[in-house]
Amino acid sequence: MSKSESRPGISRRELFKLGGVAAAGVVGAGALSACSPKSSSTKDATTTSSSSGASSEDMDYYMCKNDWLGSAPKTGDPSETYDCDILVLGGGHAGIHAALAAAEGGASVMVAEMTSEANRKVKGEDIGHVNSQWLINQGYGPYDVGEVTREFVRRSGGRCNQEIIRKFVANSGEAVDHLFSLISWPNDRIKVNSADANPELSPLDPSQVICQVSGATADGPVSYPIICGGNGSYAAVAQFMGTIVHEPQQGVAAFSRLDEVEQFAILAGQDKGAQWHYEETAIKLTQNDSGDITGAITQKADGSYVQYNTSIGVILCTGDYAANADMVWNLNTELAEMNARQGLGASDSTGFSTSNGAGQKMACWAGGVMQPAPRACMAISGGGGGPWGTAPYLWLNADGKRFCNEANSVGMQVATWQQPIGNITTVTDANWYETTKNAGLDHGAPNYGRPVYFEEMKQDMAAIPLDDANGGTVRGCTIAERMAATVFASNTLEGALKLAGYDGASLKEAVAQIAAYNKLCAAGDDTEYGKEAIYMKPINTAPFYVCPSKNTKTTTAGLVTLAGIMTDDDLQAVDAKGDTIKGLWAAGNCLGGRYGNAYATPFAGNSIGMAITHGRVAGKLATGQTVL
Repeated sequence: MSKSESRPGISRRELFKLGGVAAAGVVGAGALSACSPKSSSTKDATTTSSSSGASSEDMDYYMCKNDWLGSAPKTGDPSETYDCDILVLGGGHAGIHAALAAAEGGASVMVAEMTSEANRKVKGEDIGHVNSQWLINQGYGPYDVGEVTREFVRRSGGRCNQEIIRKFVANSGEAVDHLFSLISWPNDRIKVNSADANPELSPLDPSQVICQVSGATADGPVSYPIICGGNGSYAAVAQFMGTIVHEPQQGVAAFSRLDEVEQFAILAGQDKGAQWHYEETAIKLTQNDSGDITGAITQKADGSYVQYNTSIGVILCTGDYAANADMVWNLNTELAEMNARQGLGASDSTGFSTSNGAGQKMACWAGGVMQPAPRACMAISGGGGGPWGTAPYLWLNADGKRFCNEANSVGMQVATWQQPIGNITTVTDANWYETTKNAGLDHGAPNYGRPVYFEEMKQDMAAIPLDDANGGTVRGCTIAERMAATVFASNTLEGALKLAGYDGASLKEAVAQIAAYNKLCAAGDDTEYGKEAIYMKPINTAPFYVCPSKNTKTTTAGLVTLAGIMTDDDLQAVDAKGDTIKGLWAAGNCLGGRYGNAYATPFAGNSIGMAITHGRVAGKLATGQTVL
């Protein structure tokens, strides 16, 4: 039967919930071998489609330890059938805006989302973007599209699809302005679900949403991009941080009001006719004899199947695969190799996300391919610890040696992995504030969008007891929650280093390294690693501060994985030969070509910003609308 009735609301997996590891299996650290997904042609896309022209003998294009893909499950007869122009699989940031844009383009749209309406909540707090009127009105931009695109490409080591990046940069401002234009407050259709939200305040109230800016703003206007470690960064993010929380808090984005904002886009799409079907898990795509995508099959909570038939196609927005141990272990090879060398396996490597790679696997069964290695994930780690974020202080390894340009946040994880197991320690002195103030605006950087964070950090630093083995608690200055770190202080350099765990030969080496570093600072020229002169601050004024963190040479997939399927420049999936798979688009973390080696970005929030923008772009392109 064909149904067209509208269902209110959508659902979304709960925010950063731990667990949910799918298809987990600890795999040994043996030699790499080729994985060969089976190939045949079926209308249900149960294996790799014949549209690629490949056979099981010539599909050895994944180097991995075991078969992470397998075959699509067999499904029974559908209990329900729906006909529509566009089917959006997944109702997160990308799916919301793909559905809205397609509906605005005149298409009949349906969205299938796996979680319940009651549990629907998008992740995160930041929308990274450029050139929205909201940003420009505050004096941040307009920025040159080509310059920002170039910075993304450079940070990726050129391992991205440059047109996909350009489409994000060029269209992100319009996407955010469009979203903000939908917001009217108060609105009894909106569920306020931030932990601390005042329902009388709009999420767009200046007390609830800010732009992350440089601490140098305190001294006057700042020219962007800021160059830190050779990398440019911009004031270019809307952070829905909610009311200021002054006490240390754990968690990620628990106080964000971004979900309330996204509800307006959901409702706008529904008002245009988009229908949301929740508690349906996407199972596989369907294809015609030519390999074109004709729809998909989902499964309801009661085990019954639903078939969707589309006249235009499917937009994949099902998220990442950080919860799928097999996929992380076999596709994120650098992560897997480092973990395996320390005796860890697949189940130790998954991330915080609950997404299991359903969209990527469905696309591959239909003839698509994952972007080649290296495949990035949002595992922000490396370097010294501390409440200062990515501020470029001096770092010493467990042997007391300096080992890199501390301003180059792009390379901090790899540089740390190359060090001995043990502490990586941040070292600074009474003039610590100058470095924090002038830091860049990479993901995790100090955030002067709320100056009170800096003032409270000054208070906490001043209150650290001297020569106390317990140290002092210092509230962070980087995100909405007041996450804290333990910092140790002493009136002598040796005393501070001992509190960080240095003794004997490592203590002697650390003292010598700091003396050498101070000479470079005095000369204003880092002839060792090239850190910019503005960050070369001598460590010679008491009190001295240290904050050690642990280098284990291991990591997890972090918040999300960032690798997706390969597409053409218009976000349509391609097969192994690069031929377009008609009727299949990807956005969000299903979309490949966005990141190269790591989540190395010129401003925070661009994973969400890309999801919103690419979702909107995909919806427009699928319905013949114009994009920049």
